[in-house]
Amino acid sequence: FWTSGVAEAVVLGAVIRFPRSLPPSRQMASVENDVCRRVVVVIGSGVRARSIEMFEKLHAMGLQVVLVDDRDTWAAQMLASGLIRQLVEVPGVSARAQDASLADAVVEALSAAGAPPADAVYNAYNKYLLLSSLVAERLGVATNPYDAVRRCVYKHETRKCLVAAGLEDWLSFSMGAVAKMRFPAVLKPAKGSGSSGVVKVASEAEAMDEFFKRKARGSQAAQDEVLILEEYIDGPEVGVEIVMQAGAVVFCSVMDAAKQSSGAYFQGTGRSYPSSLSPLVQAMVSSHCIAAVTTLGLTSGVLDMDVRYSEASGPRVLEVNARMGGGSVAVMHSIVYGLDLVGVHLRALLGCSVRHLAARMPTDPTMHYEAAWVMSPYDGVIVGMAPFAERLHATFREHPNIVEIVPLIGDGKT
Repeated sequence: FWTSGVAEAVVLGAVIRFPRSLPPSRQMASVENDVCRRVVVVIGSGVRARSIEMFEKLHAMGLQVVLVDDRDTWAAQMLASGLIRQLVEVPGVSARAQDASLADAVVEALSAAGAPPADAVYNAYNKYLLLSSLVAERLGVATNPYDAVRRCVYKHETRKCLVAAGLEDWLSFSMGAVAKMRFPAVLKPAKGSGSSGVVKVASEAEAMDEFFKRKARGSQAAQDEVLILEEYIDGPEVGVEIVMQAGAVVFCSVMDAAKQSSGAYFQGTGRSYPSSLSPLVQAMVSSHCIAAVTTLGLTSGVLDMDVRYSEASGPRVLEVNARMGGGSVAVMHSIVYGLDLVGVHLRALLGCSVRHLAARMPTDPTMHYEAAWVMSPYDGVIVGMAPFAERLHATFREHPNIVEIVPLIGDGKT
């Protein structure tokens, strides 16, 4: 993310548990007969360091993974090792617009490669959310509808939908209507996640200055980027995970989402459980989010939401992701609720009932968990991360409250 024009990095993550008691094992549960041998299409291999665990989980569940990917990726390694059943290459899939034409090309490539009939299309990346829904619709398997996913991907469409339904009352404009805004306000990309590119502006002049600064970066992506200006909501932020199946919400959790401000910019720095919001406010947030996902037209799987609550306006949805949350979200739900979100998401898509989750409660009502990211206060190139992480592990290996410490960026990264 950007601070005063200088790139900063998330360098380290940690999950800490209080009080002293060892966390339950986060190993995969025994493979269930209702998902074993089912065929799942995955689009894109992603970054190996972040994706390998997901593919290992799918393999451990006994799922047959057909991976659609571009040429010359690390996917060939997974095919050789047996992690995936089949690799179907679609040249340029990572660069082309995620439209009907590309979806047709993917379906045709699957057919030409003799891929077995798909039972589900699984996606964990922002990059392929739209394409995954289009492909799933063409294959006739359960998915969140393309139009609903699009309303989530583009935040101005999210706002428009929720305002039209009377759920929220946002002041949100394109830059052409900046004079109508109440300040302070937030300037953000219409498409994105993780607070990337989100900046707080105190006046019309600041908003216009930031707008032209971004457009002056020169790249085609900067020129094409759609920016929106919306009112700033002052209040605590929470992360909400929802599980849906066949249009019904069966699970909802609320955890505090820490944000670190550096100047006018924001960056998520962790999550914690239980939420510091009162039970009444948490119930209000949950009810609002359930109404929001239903209004947006979402129907299936694990959904991730960022929400702010203020005494003046109540809950406001900042963003909705038609996928499970990233970072520590999966780890936290495994520890707090004993839930494997990857498995839950796939079971929902495969038609295996997850309605029992409506009764799921935290495994220990006295627990307190913190997940935090250490942010670099300096710009530059990362060096020496591996030995530094080794020293940390050696120092905290026997500490009963430390669940895990994970390097989030490696040497050579800026």
